[in-house]
Amino acid sequence: RMAGGWWRVRRLHQLALATSSSRWQTSCRRLAYRLGLPAAAHVIESALVDVPTVVGWLRPAILLPIAALSSLTPSQVDAILAHELAHIRRHDYAINVLQSLVETLLFYHPAVWWVSERVRIEREHCCDDIAIAVCGDAVGYAEALAELETWRSSPASMAMAATGGSLLDRVRRILHVSTVEEPRSPSWAVTLILTVLLTAGAGDRKSVV
Repeated sequence: RMAGGWWRVRRLHQLALATSSSRWQTSCRRLAYRLGLPAAAHVIESALVDVPTVVGWLRPAILLPIAALSSLTPSQVDAILAHELAHIRRHDYAINVLQSLVETLLFYHPAVWWVSERVRIEREHCCDDIAIAVCGDAVGYAEALAELETWRSSPASMAMAATGGSLLDRVRRILHVSTVEEPRSPSWAVTLILTVLLTAGAGDRKSVV
């Protein structure tokens, strides 16, 4: 399973580097400068991914899904790019490879899977915080995550995707909505979208006052 995931990500990386950069490359350079990165990642628009994904370590590439981009505003795309650049700045791709190796070798130990899941959750939280700090629009960022979730299928386990982790919990955390322990129903995606819309509506009412 690990070898298959590595091969798929390597193939995506090779194809990305051989493809001309996207129109979002300029935005990526600007955001990389703000994040203190020495160079921006290579950004392409691809039909091979369903959600924004970063692959590679020494020569990272960010793949933006063509289908999902049409439903996002420029500021939301900037926030997603900032999230992916945060993964690059934190060297999360290399850490994820090491983490997957540990999971493979110690697959029989429940504690390893629990710790590994916590690491992935906190990794996404850190990148969410960086993206919001750079772009300054928590509600818009949460709406972008909710929109991207509708396009998500199963990503390659060795790649870093913007929609990793429990998206509903991430949106609640971003919007500072209290979390209540409740069973996850099949309509949780609807709950996610309603949470974003209601929070955005509350913000609009405050701005009017």
